[in-house]
Amino acid sequence: MLPDVNPALLEFCQPWLAGEPRLLLACQFAPAGRGREQFLAVNVLMRELAQSVIAVSERRVAEARLAWWAEEAQAWAAGHPRHPLAHGFADLGQGQPVAGLVAASVDWLMAAAPEQSQALSERLTALAAASDSLHPGAAAWRLPWLALALRLTLGATTPLTNVLPLDLWARHGLKRSQWPELAHLQRRELMAEVAQGLDLESAATADPAMTVLQYLEARWLASAKRWRSEGDRLSPLDVFGAWRAARRSR
Repeated sequence: MLPDVNPALLEFCQPWLAGEPRLLLACQFAPAGRGREQFLAVNVLMRELAQSVIAVSERRVAEARLAWWAEEAQAWAAGHPRHPLAHGFADLGQGQPVAGLVAASVDWLMAAAPEQSQALSERLTALAAASDSLHPGAAAWRLPWLALALRLTLGATTPLTNVLPLDLWARHGLKRSQWPELAHLQRRELMAEVAQGLDLESAATADPAMTVLQYLEARWLASAKRWRSEGDRLSPLDVFGAWRAARRSR
């Protein structure tokens, strides 16, 4: 699936890669070896943390999971890594900033629901900055974070953390408590409005993997009203476009 990746790291990441073809394809454009391991590890850590914030059933469970990740981050920083993802951050050495991404996720969980799109945009900026400390990308991480948050929200029976701005709910005459009752199409329409309102653009980067990830996530966000409930697949046009995007970034 991904050559030149530590077997333990790859085994842990396999469930995410199997369900997210965009991430798998983007990883193919990362430098073989340490570069690919780091790119994969930070993306999977983002997913593990975002899942805790959005897609678990109870707040106390989310808090416990994030506390566990904070302990893992402390172990990594102390030079005693225990988790397979640590293989992806080996080059960062002691004092690695994994704890910063965990802390940003805790802040996200504790924060009030965004009143307007601007508040959501600021949250994405904070998360992107924390991801940048693990794998350079800065503003380029905003698109992947938005797509990840919306995908997890789409699939959650009752999202623990509200990603959709409160003014969006009000405009549609809906309450957050009605989410479980909404049809898949109506959920997609709400999230399409969020994506269109933010109108994020791909950030320039010389990193082919980051360029491809942004390209694929931007295409996914642009087609929000057509998101499928039965699965996630890439088209030949997605793959060809990713290849062209990677070539332009070099």
